[in-house]
Amino acid sequence: MLKALLRPSFILIPLTMGLCIPQAHVLNDPPYNAVRWALTAMIFISCLKVSFRDLRPRVEHLRLLVLNLLLGVVPYLLIRLFLPAQADLAKAAFFVGITPTATAAPVILSFLNARVGFALTGFTISNIGICLSFLLLLPWVTGTLTFGFVGRVAWTLVQVILLPFGAAALAQKLVPSIRELPKRLKSFSFLLWSFTLFVIASIARYDFQTHDISAWNALSIAAVSLALCVCNFWFGRLAAPKRLRRECSQLLGQKNTSLTIYLALQYANAFVALGPIFYVIYHNTWNAWQIYRYDRRKQRRRLSRESSQ
Repeated sequence: MLKALLRPSFILIPLTMGLCIPQAHVLNDPPYNAVRWALTAMIFISCLKVSFRDLRPRVEHLRLLVLNLLLGVVPYLLIRLFLPAQADLAKAAFFVGITPTATAAPVILSFLNARVGFALTGFTISNIGICLSFLLLLPWVTGTLTFGFVGRVAWTLVQVILLPFGAAALAQKLVPSIRELPKRLKSFSFLLWSFTLFVIASIARYDFQTHDISAWNALSIAAVSLALCVCNFWFGRLAAPKRLRRECSQLLGQKNTSLTIYLALQYANAFVALGPIFYVIYHNTWNAWQIYRYDRRKQRRRLSRESSQ
């Protein structure tokens, strides 16, 4: 039991510590860029065991992209229709629902022994497709038109996906035995992920305390963000064939919130940015629960095998 709780604790404890130490948000700023480098290292380690044939677009990837777009646009329209005075709440729902797949989704799926290649392809399609859609959707929702963030996101994709994947592919060619390295570095990858959660939580706390936001407004945003989090993981699972339910649920549910927090602050306000900030807590709490269940089942199977011998 205690062993099954070990990895989830390395998600929940860093989240709690980050919320208690908002000063740590500076670790994500230059010259540190801690989250970016940690994610790049985790992606590199995960890619070492990925073959090129796994990285091909499938109909499931396109289905997830359409769902991702709908989960941003439909809640926005519904709130504007039924609660016309709550324009900022509608914008918060848009930024939560439209957020593309997180860079760390393939990493979490590797912890769950799922298809990392499928996840990497889904992450790339999601981020490129959603960022292109922003060219039309952001002016519609916020009344602001700019192309600067597209270049920023493209550069992020190059840094955290293209470069580590290319380096991993080259390493596989030069040293074929390196494919076994991820098994030995799984604990190291998990520690890196725990560190990124600590920094992200500190950023969320810092943003919250530096803006004057009432408790009632915060609760309304929290409720909308939670509802969309449930919908994302559930619709991702519902829209997938049985063999890919875990992967599709994770790709749609685990969000690149750092991107939409930035966009919401840039083109809306701090109240709107609370949506993706709350989502950081929700989707990582679900990740902790998934990892706990996976480790618990794995532990039970091992004990069952040992008892039958």
